[in-house]
Amino acid sequence: MYLKWRDRLFSTFLLLVLSPTLLICFLFYEEAQEAVFELYETNMDANMALVDERLLSLFQSIQKDTDELADKLILRMSEDDPLLSEGKRNESKREWTTEQSMEYMFKRFARNQNVVGNIVFLGDDGSVLSLNEDKRWSEKKPLFSLEREYWGTRENGVVLLTRKEQEGGPKAYFLGKRIEDPNKKVAGHLFVEIDLDKLTDWLCTYVVPKEYGMLVLLPSRTILIHTDKEKIGHPIEKLSYYETVKSQWEHVKEDGIFSLLIEGEDIYVYRRVSEQSGGAYFEWLPRDDINERLDRLNLIFFFTLFLIVIFACYVSHRLSKWIGEPIYNLVTATDSLLKGDFSIRVPIKGMKEIILLENKFNTMAEQMHALIAREREHSQKSLDQIVRSFYLAVEMKDPYTAGHTERVTHYALIIYDYLQQQEQLSLSRDDLRYAGLMHDIGKVAIPDHVLLKTGKLLPDEYECMKRHSIIGGEIVEQIESLAHVSLGVRHHHERWDGHGYPDQLKGEEIPLIGRILAVADTFDAMTSTRSYRKAMSEKEAYEEILRCQGTQFDPSIVAVFKKAFEDGAIEITQPTDCKGRVSKDREIS
Repeated sequence: MYLKWRDRLFSTFLLLVLSPTLLICFLFYEEAQEAVFELYETNMDANMALVDERLLSLFQSIQKDTDELADKLILRMSEDDPLLSEGKRNESKREWTTEQSMEYMFKRFARNQNVVGNIVFLGDDGSVLSLNEDKRWSEKKPLFSLEREYWGTRENGVVLLTRKEQEGGPKAYFLGKRIEDPNKKVAGHLFVEIDLDKLTDWLCTYVVPKEYGMLVLLPSRTILIHTDKEKIGHPIEKLSYYETVKSQWEHVKEDGIFSLLIEGEDIYVYRRVSEQSGGAYFEWLPRDDINERLDRLNLIFFFTLFLIVIFACYVSHRLSKWIGEPIYNLVTATDSLLKGDFSIRVPIKGMKEIILLENKFNTMAEQMHALIAREREHSQKSLDQIVRSFYLAVEMKDPYTAGHTERVTHYALIIYDYLQQQEQLSLSRDDLRYAGLMHDIGKVAIPDHVLLKTGKLLPDEYECMKRHSIIGGEIVEQIESLAHVSLGVRHHHERWDGHGYPDQLKGEEIPLIGRILAVADTFDAMTSTRSYRKAMSEKEAYEEILRCQGTQFDPSIVAVFKKAFEDGAIEITQPTDCKGRVSKDREIS
């Protein structure tokens, strides 16, 4: 006894020591992670500020050079007097010299600015001169087809222009300058193209660390720079992960870092909105890159945690065998008891108090098992007697249908046994059995001169006969323990195409129990000899069932019936010496 109590005290003391130790380890690890993230956030913020400054400076530098180039062009054109277009038509040697001179200035400009893609001069007279041939400028589209985008404030910013008609988003922006000499002889617009692919290369080469990813948005939320060049020029809404990014924007109102899953890669993203330029900057780094900085800390932490877990597992094992296992057995046994398994018993072991509880539980389970078994047997017998009395009353009134209910029920249960497990879960086998035994109970209310008539039924008589399904459903509905199967009784004459009775239900509007009984009832009706026609052969009845799938019967139930029939599960025990189909006048069974 002393040893047992010593083990218990030791286990409790060890748990009290381990708990704060684990807590301290986790807190230390979280503090270290926060320190790394703060360093990362500081570096990213400084880097984005540098990028913003460099971009604005670059745009301002190109705009200044563009203005100077425009002044030089005005000087050159004023000196040579003839318009560019006139010289081009006359192929004047003097004009071609001017063109060559302009191209030389364009090339020198492009060499000085390595993000420049093309330089274009558009004369007011429709003339076009460009560094690189671009047919789009010769289409004589009006200048107002260019959209404006401001980068920076009005005082120190620049105006970026882009063409509206570009498909998939712009791949370049332009800085423009109006050119007009004092003599009004030369006038037009000078456009310097900033190639966004080159701009991205320049940024990633000289400013952004290679391991980082970057996204820069214009104030209009168009992608100006992206490390994946295919996304450049597209609206931010076109990104596949836009909705995730948007939710982060809404969650993180201020600039800062957040975690994001993009195309299966877990990354950390830092966002910064520049007040100077108005652009939004996003830089990201894969989580693995940051975690590399925590490798040494992770090693120490996981080694310590491993030792702690070993001790915790040992203590937990002792505690679970001492207290947990008996209690778990009791809980499991109680769950089984609630599910109806009254044969469950628990092993007797554990503490003295738990042993006493286990004995009480087993005694209670034995008593409940015996009581439930007696009640279930009595209830089943009573219900079977009630059902048998009902369907025997029908057969006594209509001797031609003797054995019909048992056979229909037998066929229906065979079909049930061939159903998929999921369909079986939606319908109890006992419910189908009771519905089959009582499906024709409504015939007790049909007058004898109609029910027993051997010839063709008159229209009024036929309508009277059809009421047996309604009456039967209402009778069964009055029996409290069988009310839930009344739908099968009421709807076993509905048709898949909606032309059945009594409610003209269609397709899956018909309860599953009614669809099964419809096939079983019709098959027995066709293979049974009646006063008004002889029975069909088993093969003929089977083929007739297949023929009527999709019209009279549910195709899926017919498929199940077909498999059962082909397996030999459905056999006819009564003679079938005559051929023929079910009479359309007396097909009610």
